[in-house]
Amino acid sequence: MLNNLTAEQKNILQNMLPALGLASDIARAKLTVFLPDSDKKFFNIYKQIRPLTLLGEAGADMTGQRVRCLEEPLVARAMQQNIPVTGKREWKLGIFSSFRVFPLRDGFGKCFGALSFDTDDPDEVMLRTALDFLMSVPVGSVRQYERLSPEDGLMVVDAQKVIIAVNNKARHIFQVLHVADVLGRRTNDLAINWPLVGMVIDTGIAESKQFFMHGRLLLMKVLPVPARPKSNCAIVILQDITELHKKDEELLIKSAVIKEIHHRVKNNLQTIVSLLRLQERRTESSEAKSILQDCIGRVNSIAVVHEYLSQQGDGVIDVGKVAKSIYQALVSSMLNSDFVLETDFATDNVLLPSEKATSIALILNELLQNAIEHAFAGRTNGKLTVRFNDSGSCYELLIADNGVGLPPDFSWQQSSSLGLKIIKTMAEADLKGSFALVPLADGGVQASVIIPKGGVEK
Repeated sequence: MLNNLTAEQKNILQNMLPALGLASDIARAKLTVFLPDSDKKFFNIYKQIRPLTLLGEAGADMTGQRVRCLEEPLVARAMQQNIPVTGKREWKLGIFSSFRVFPLRDGFGKCFGALSFDTDDPDEVMLRTALDFLMSVPVGSVRQYERLSPEDGLMVVDAQKVIIAVNNKARHIFQVLHVADVLGRRTNDLAINWPLVGMVIDTGIAESKQFFMHGRLLLMKVLPVPARPKSNCAIVILQDITELHKKDEELLIKSAVIKEIHHRVKNNLQTIVSLLRLQERRTESSEAKSILQDCIGRVNSIAVVHEYLSQQGDGVIDVGKVAKSIYQALVSSMLNSDFVLETDFATDNVLLPSEKATSIALILNELLQNAIEHAFAGRTNGKLTVRFNDSGSCYELLIADNGVGLPPDFSWQQSSSLGLKIIKTMAEADLKGSFALVPLADGGVQASVIIPKGGVEK
């Protein structure tokens, strides 16, 4: 399609593409770029784009299609005579739309294509401004122009700062601001007083600004046309973001409240841990001490999750960070200071909902407690491996040690251990996964929990 074009002509086309959508929105027209075909009886549709500022039937996108010259006589005339052409076309039986075609010219004035504006609601100023904007995009520009929506106010302001075109949404915004008859007003008069528009026209540099006006928060974007000092006019895009701002403030307040709640929950859990530790010190029964130590670890693992939630407040937890905190806390509190532990700890960065992260934290706590308490009994050194990995369709939690191994004829499925029951329940019922505990060939035990992603990413 581009084979017959010069390098300059190709650059002109590529330069137009990022701004084509915004130009379509400004003109409220379907824009089509036509290029000649090697067969002179046909045109190629290089690009076709529809406005987002119009509601209704979208129709088929003709980009990349070939059309007969006889089907587009206005396009043929514009390209053959190298002149703009205005006419009408029947887009539905008995229904006609305005059809404007402009030749695309290179630096030598040679026509190498055509650009059409097809609309049933033509506004001459908006259409001409859209064309001038499209033709004045700086060479080599990589800017991506944001499209408009039906909720965006749109105005065109001339070099004398006079508003010469305005859409219905902009009129509505001005009515809310108690400014009547906006068309023909200057942007620097007392009722409006927007010096930014004049500055953009003078400097030729696009600007945007948020400001309050008559109790409403507005977002204004100003684009110079063309993009050079002392521009001919400016496109002003106006959005009333008052309600959006209120919702953002409500979300910030809600987030702060949620963080404070998690912070207080964490503090309450730490108070419970302190009470359990106090009771542990006063208890003479070794069995009771062991039970209290297990409870302390479980409560601590939940407290770690709430600590991260109090910092983030978005309900999503990095499981790797939680795992590391629990691991460090248990190692420092359960191992004697003269015990030499070789650590092999590695986790992927996995973000999960807080309730699922809590279940994984409890499982990790139980497995680590079991490994530290039983694997290295009577030893002065050992190795502990911890992994939490994203394996594609699932997550895998793995804890292995090189300790004394499992007792003969031990079956974890038949065990009455509360810790193992907690692990099994959490893994299967809450995380929809599976748990396995197997002896290693060279001694020690490996515990693994496989968690399908469908069971946690809700």
